[in-house]
Amino acid sequence: MAGRFFSKRFGARSERSAAAVWLRGTVAFAAVFAAGALVSGCATHNDVGTPTNAVIVPAENALILPPPGGPAVLNVVERRKTNAIEQDIYLFTSASTPGQNVLRAQFFGPMEARFDQQRTSGYVAVRSSEMMRQARRALPGVSLAQSSDFLQNNYGPFGYAYGRGRGDDACIFAWQQIRGAENHRSPLRGYGTIQIRFRYCAAGASENELLAPVYGYTITGTFGDPAWNPYGAPPPLEAGIGRVGNPIYRREPAPADIRPVSVMTAPAPVRRAVRVEQPVRQQPVAVPATANSVPLPEPGGVAKAGATVIVPPPACDAPAGGNCP
Repeated sequence: MAGRFFSKRFGARSERSAAAVWLRGTVAFAAVFAAGALVSGCATHNDVGTPTNAVIVPAENALILPPPGGPAVLNVVERRKTNAIEQDIYLFTSASTPGQNVLRAQFFGPMEARFDQQRTSGYVAVRSSEMMRQARRALPGVSLAQSSDFLQNNYGPFGYAYGRGRGDDACIFAWQQIRGAENHRSPLRGYGTIQIRFRYCAAGASENELLAPVYGYTITGTFGDPAWNPYGAPPPLEAGIGRVGNPIYRREPAPADIRPVSVMTAPAPVRRAVRVEQPVRQQPVAVPATANSVPLPEPGGVAKAGATVIVPPPACDAPAGGNCP
């Protein structure tokens, strides 16, 4: 059509030149459109981000909190999967054993539809061989021994392995699964599972001190679905509560654990006994009466028999070898 228009307007000669002009205009328009689209695409690009679904959340958003007194929460890394929420709760450490103290939690339950494109969190059954394999991976180089004791905290039974780390360090790896009984679970009620792994090392700590956080941690996370309940049915009340003829008396509170406070006092001054030499009293020596003895007179003027005064002899300065008279 463009060729006919140009041929009628300018004649047959200019038909070829008109076609060339039309082609150049079309190419120029396409180039301008492509440049505009490229500039528009650059102006609407997304911000740079990390290609992962792991995010750092505040410590108060941790699904599980350690007991009061520690170990303290340093940071929390959260990952949301198709079927679960995972958190690595990193804790304070004073040990020299390589690795970081961590409380790892997996909450299996209903997730939002926007996480359907994420990967699925793998469920690992609690078996002794599998737990020891995870323990050795979390504490490489530490000689661990699994405890044969049956222990439980507020959420049910748990197991652990204990060993000595570097220097004076002591380490444990504990595991726990919280899940309702098989006959109480269904897709409509009582479903859900919580899995917990606890890696903990401390310098100079005993085995019981390492187990204290396992007994004292608190689970704060949950799903919004009221049918999600991995804890099972609440335990029944005691048989006597609420019955007639079963009085419940007040009990005195247990005395507080008051420990004596050691008071540092200054040492008492040391007193040394000083021996005082008493003068030795010489007993008078009875001297026999001689010619030089003079009897002592009585107050009445009469001399008393037997009472005499000894008159000492005169001093003698006799030459050597001589005799005094």
